[in-house]
Amino acid sequence: MLRILAFLLCLWPACGSYAQRVGVVLSGGGAVGLTHIGVLKALEDNGIPIDYITGSSMGALVGAMYAAGFSPAEMDSLFQSDLYQLMAQGGVEDAYQYYFKQDAPDASIVDVHFDVDTTIQTSLPTNLRSPVLIDFEQMQAFAAASAGAGYDLDSLMVPFRCVASDITAQRAVIFDKGDLALAVRASMSYPFYFKPIRIDGHLMMDGGMYNNFPSDVMYDAFLPDFIIGSNVAYNAPPPNEDDLMSQLKAMMMEHTNYAVPCEPGIIIEPKTATTLFDFASAKQAVADGYAAAMARMPELKAAVQRREEAGAVQARRAAFKAKCPPVVFGSIAFAGVDAGQRTFCERLINKRNEPLTVEQLKPRYFRLYADNNVSGLFPRATYVPSRGNFDLQIGVKRAKQLEVRFGGMISSRATNTGMLGLRYNLFGRTSSRVEGTAYFGKFYAAGQLKWRTDLSSRLPLYIEPVFTLHRWDHFSGFTTFFDEVRPSYIVIRELWGGLNAGMALGTKGLLRLDGKYAQNKDSYYQNSDFDAKDTSDVTGFTHGTVGLTLERNSLNRKQHPNSGELFRLQLRFISGDEHTKPGSQWADRKTFDAHHDWVVLKATLDKYFIPRGTVRFGMLAEGVYSTQPFFQNYTATIIQAPVFQPTPESRTYFLENYRATQYVAGGLRTIVAVARNRFDLRLEGYVFQPYKALERDGFDQTVEGTAISKRYYIGSGSLIYQSPIGPVWFNTSYIDGLRKPWVWSLNFGYVIFAQKAGE
Repeated sequence: MLRILAFLLCLWPACGSYAQRVGVVLSGGGAVGLTHIGVLKALEDNGIPIDYITGSSMGALVGAMYAAGFSPAEMDSLFQSDLYQLMAQGGVEDAYQYYFKQDAPDASIVDVHFDVDTTIQTSLPTNLRSPVLIDFEQMQAFAAASAGAGYDLDSLMVPFRCVASDITAQRAVIFDKGDLALAVRASMSYPFYFKPIRIDGHLMMDGGMYNNFPSDVMYDAFLPDFIIGSNVAYNAPPPNEDDLMSQLKAMMMEHTNYAVPCEPGIIIEPKTATTLFDFASAKQAVADGYAAAMARMPELKAAVQRREEAGAVQARRAAFKAKCPPVVFGSIAFAGVDAGQRTFCERLINKRNEPLTVEQLKPRYFRLYADNNVSGLFPRATYVPSRGNFDLQIGVKRAKQLEVRFGGMISSRATNTGMLGLRYNLFGRTSSRVEGTAYFGKFYAAGQLKWRTDLSSRLPLYIEPVFTLHRWDHFSGFTTFFDEVRPSYIVIRELWGGLNAGMALGTKGLLRLDGKYAQNKDSYYQNSDFDAKDTSDVTGFTHGTVGLTLERNSLNRKQHPNSGELFRLQLRFISGDEHTKPGSQWADRKTFDAHHDWVVLKATLDKYFIPRGTVRFGMLAEGVYSTQPFFQNYTATIIQAPVFQPTPESRTYFLENYRATQYVAGGLRTIVAVARNRFDLRLEGYVFQPYKALERDGFDQTVEGTAISKRYYIGSGSLIYQSPIGPVWFNTSYIDGLRKPWVWSLNFGYVIFAQKAGE
C-alpha cells in the first residue's frame, strides 16, 4: 500500500507550492561523507526545511547526530576535534591511557593473538581500528536522545532511519526503533575497519554493503513531497584480476541505485579531495559539501518554497533536548564474562554500586579496557523511567588466551638481536598473565619468566614475581660491515629473581617497590693486549637489593619518542659479596673477597616540548648519587657503576668514560617531524659531567680524579621512519672517549633489554 501511495506522489505536480515536506538522504562514503555536514549547514542557512533523514554508514552517523539535536556547527566542531581524530584512528585519549597497565617496554615488533583451543585462522584480526572510544562516545552522545524519543526514531527532533547489513541473514536491515547508538554503530561498521557488532544473534556490518543511498527507505517510511540527496558514493567498476581490493568490493557490495525513486528531488554530489579514510581533512570536506549545496541552492529554493527560519529550528532543537534526561547510570551489568570475571569487572567499575555520571564512569571504563585480559568493550544504555536514570550493560570481549610476540633488532653493526615472547592470559577474580621472553644474539642474550597479577582493588595494585638471566658480550664487533674494531673483552652476565609490586598514581604515575636476589659474573680483560692463551679476570657479585621507584610516564613511543615526558626518581640499597679471581695478565693471582653495601639515588627527566607541529624540542636531565665502594680492580668497579646512555645507539657500547658514582648529565634535542609523524629527523647533543671521574692508575686499580675536572660529550643525528611494524633508522654519532668516536649504523627494530636487577 505504501508503495502505491509513493507512486501516486510521484505523479503529483512538482510545483513548489506542493513541496511542503522535505526528506534528506545521506549516502555512505567514509570520511568523504563528512561533506554531508556542509550540505545540512547550507540547507539550514537558507531556510530549507529538513523534515526527515535517512542515511547509511557515514551518512547514518551524520544524519543521526542531526536528528538527535546536534547543529551542523556543533558537528563541524566535533569532527575537527582531536577527540574525533583519535576515534577515527582507533585510539584512546591520553588522559585514559593507564601507564600502570602498560607492559614493560620490550623489543617486540609483531604480536599474534589466538586462543589455545582454536586455529590461527579464527584468531586473525577482523578490524584495523579499535572501536572502543567511538562506541563509548556514541553511547553517551545518543543515550539521552534515545530516551527522550522513547526509543522511537520517529520521535527524534527529526524522524530518522538508517540501514545496516545483516551478514548472517544476508539482507539489509532498517532501524526505526531502539537504541540510536546501536543502530548507527551497526550501520557504520565498515568491513575490516571497525569490528562488526551482534544484534539479536545477527552480525551487523556497514549499511553500504546492501544499500548505500537509502532513498527508497525515505519513500517507504515517510512519503516526503521532495527529496534532497547528498551522495558521495558510487558503484565500483568491474573487478580486475590483478586488483584484490576491487575483487573484495565486488564480493561484498551490492549495486546501489544512486537516484531518487521518482521526481521531484535533487541530488547534490559534493566533490572533495578528501579520501575514504582521510578523517584528518574534516574541515575541507565540510567546506566542500557547503559549496556544493550552495551551487544548487537556486534550484532548491525554486523547488521548495516552504521556509523554516533559523529561530524556529533552534527552538525545535531546544525543545527536543529539554525532553532528554541527563545521562546517569543507576545500574551497571556485564555480559560476555563468567561469575569470577564479572566480579573483577564490577570491582573495577563500580565497587560501591552507586550512581555514576559519564565523567565518573569514563576513567574506570578505560581502566578496564586497558587490562591485558580485555580486548574490547561495548556499552548499551537503557533508560529506566521509574528510577530516572539509565541501566548500562557493558559487553566484555575477552582477550585471546595466548599471545606470541616477535621482535628484536637488525643492524649494520654486530648487535643483531632476535626476540621471541609467549604470554598466557588468566582471567578470573583477578587478572593475571604468565610470560616468557627470550632474546638471542651474540651481543645480547636473555631469558625472562614473570607472572603478573592485577588486583581489582580500589587502589590499582599489581604483584609480579620475575626471574631473569641475561648476558652482554662486548668482546668484538663492527662499527660497519667493513671496519673491524677490537675493544676490551668484557662479558657481563646477570642472574636474578625477585618481586615487583606496583601501585598506580593517577593515569600516568607508578610507585613501585622491588626486592631481588642477584648473581653477577663478569669476565673481562684490563686492556686489549691479550691473546687466545690468556685467561680473563672474573668478578662474581652475589647480592640482594631493594628499590623504590616513583615514575610518571607519558612518552608516546618506547624508543625515539617525540612527545610526552618521563620523570623517574629511584632509591636503591645494594648489599652483597664480591669474589674476584684475577686472570693470567696479573702477577699476583690471589683471589679477592669483600663485602659491599651502598645506596644509589637517581633522578631522570626526559621531556618534549611542542607536542604537535613540524619542529619539536626535547631535553634530558639525569643525576646520580651513589656511595658505591671500589671493587678489587678498575674494570670490576666501573662495570657496577651507574652509566649514562641517552640514545639507543649508546646502549650498544661499553661506555667506560660515562660511568661514575656521582654525576649530572643532560642534553637537548631538536626533532623535525614530517609526513604525519612518520618521519623524524632527530638531532641530539649531550654532556656528561662526573663529580669525580673514576680513573685507572698504573696498577689497574681505581682512583678518583679531581672534582669536576673531566667531562665527555655525545652528539647524535638520526633519520627515523616509523613503519607500521617498527622503526627503521639511520644514525651517525660522535661518542667522546671511544677509540674511533665517529660511528654510524643502519637499524630496524628496538634496542631494549630485559629488566636488570638494579632497575
